[in-house]
Amino acid sequence: MATMMQSKEERKLHKTSPIFILLDNIKKILFPVLIALVGPGGSYWEYIALAIALLVSLASVIQYRFYRYWLEPNQIRVKEGIIFRNERQVPYKRIQNLNLTQNPLHRILGVVTVQLESASGGKPEAVINVVDMAAVKELKRLVHGSEEGEAEDEQTQDEGVTPSKPSLLRMPFSEIVRYGVITNKGLVILAVVFGFLSQLSDGALKDYIENKIVSIANWLTASFDSVLGDFGALTIVVYGLVLAVMGLLGLWLLSITFALFKLHDFELLKNKGKLQATMGLLTRMQATIPMSRIQTLTVRNSLLHRWFKRLTVSVETAGGVNHENQGLAIKEVAPLFAQERRPEILNDIQPDISWQAIEWQGIESLAVKRITKKLVLISAVLSAPLALVHWGWIIPAFLVLAILSYFYAKAYVKNTAYCLDQDMIGFKSGVIFKKETYVRLSKIQTVQVKESLFDRRYGMAKLEVDTAGAIVGAHHIDIPYIMLDDALTIQNKLVDRVSNKQFVW
Repeated sequence: MATMMQSKEERKLHKTSPIFILLDNIKKILFPVLIALVGPGGSYWEYIALAIALLVSLASVIQYRFYRYWLEPNQIRVKEGIIFRNERQVPYKRIQNLNLTQNPLHRILGVVTVQLESASGGKPEAVINVVDMAAVKELKRLVHGSEEGEAEDEQTQDEGVTPSKPSLLRMPFSEIVRYGVITNKGLVILAVVFGFLSQLSDGALKDYIENKIVSIANWLTASFDSVLGDFGALTIVVYGLVLAVMGLLGLWLLSITFALFKLHDFELLKNKGKLQATMGLLTRMQATIPMSRIQTLTVRNSLLHRWFKRLTVSVETAGGVNHENQGLAIKEVAPLFAQERRPEILNDIQPDISWQAIEWQGIESLAVKRITKKLVLISAVLSAPLALVHWGWIIPAFLVLAILSYFYAKAYVKNTAYCLDQDMIGFKSGVIFKKETYVRLSKIQTVQVKESLFDRRYGMAKLEVDTAGAIVGAHHIDIPYIMLDDALTIQNKLVDRVSNKQFVW
C-alpha cells in the first residue's frame, strides 16, 4: 500500500541541481570558450557559436524545473524537456547498472548523480542530476529488491558501523604508482596542454607563457653548467640525456597523479552476481557490472606489465555504457594486480570458465614468411626517403629494417594462438603489447571465415567471432593465418555448440 502511494508521488530533482547542471555545462564549453577568447580565430562565427552554446547551457539549467520522475511499483518513469517533452518508462528488471557519482561538492551538499543503464546499449537510460541519498537508497531498494544482505548492511550502517565485505581487489598507493607508470596517461594531459598552447594568439598571455618557458630553460641551462660542468663536444649529448630523463620523470609524475585521482581507494566487490567497483580521489564513483552481461574478457600484458610482473583485466558488456563520453563507464574491472593472482582474479570474474584447462593452439608457421614479406615491403618504402639525404644510407637502413621484420614475424607467430573448449573460445596475440581475449560461447552472435587474396594463395583464412557491445579497435577474437579447413572446422564446432546454448545478453 505504501508502495502504491509512492507510485503516485511526483518527484523533482534536488534543489541544488541547477548548480551541478551549470558546472557540467561549464566543463563542456570551457575549453572552446578559452580557445575562442585567446586563440587566433577572431571569426564572428566562433562568437555566435559560443553565444548559442551559452544559451543552450542556460536552457539546460532551466530545464531542471521541468524534470520529473516517478518511482512506480514496477518501473521508473522519467519526464523531461521544455519545448519537446520526453517521457520514458524503464522497468526495474531491465535496469542493469545503477551507477553513482559524487564529487566534493556533492558530498558537502549530501547529494549524488545517478546513472541508470539497461541492456539497450548506447547512452544511459536516464541520468538523475542530482538527488539526495534517501532517494538513492529507495531507488536501490526498488531496483535490487529488499534483499537480506542489503538490509543487514543498511542496519549496520545505521548503527554507525562500517560493513565489511570481502574484496576481490584493492589498490594500495604502490599499485596506483605502478599503474601510472605502465599506462602513461600523462601523455593525454600533455596533448591537451600543447593543443591549448598551439591555439594561443599573439598577446600578453602568449608573451607571458613564452617568457616563462625561456626563463625555465635558462635556469635549467645554468643549473646544468654549475652541476655537470663543460663536457666540450659531448655537451649537447649530455644535455639531451638529462632532459630526456627529466622529461620521462615528469611524464611519470603526471601519469601517477592522473592515476591517483582516478583510482584512489579502488575496491572491487562481487555481490549477488554483480561486480561493483568504487574509486576516485575527489570525485567518488561507484559502478556495477552484472557478471552475466560480460561479453568479452581481455587480459593485458604489455612490456611494462611484464617488467612489474603485473596484469590488467578489462571487459566489454552488452548494451549499457562502454565509452566514457557516454557516461560513467568502467572497462578495467581489475586495473592492476600481481601475475600470481591471475587464476584467482579470473575465476572470481568469470567462474564458469575452466581457466586451468586452457590448451593453446598456435597459428601456422607459414605466417612467418607472409608477415616478413609484408614488413620487408614496408621497410623498402620507409627507407626510400633517405635518398633525399644520402643514397648510400638506403641499403643499410633497408637491411636493418628487413632483419628486424623477420624477428618480429617470428615473435608474432610464436605469441599468437587460440583455444576452444565446450564453453569458451580464446585468442591471444601481440609482441610488445600482449593481449588475451576470451568469449563464452553463449555470448557469440556471429562467426565468420574470411579469405583475402593472399589467404587464398596460401590456402589460409581468418576466423572472426562477433559479440554484442564490441568496441571498435579493441582486441577481439580475430584469428589470422590458419588453414582454411581448420577455420571451417572451428566455425562448424562453434555453430554447433552455440546452437545448443541459450543466448544470454
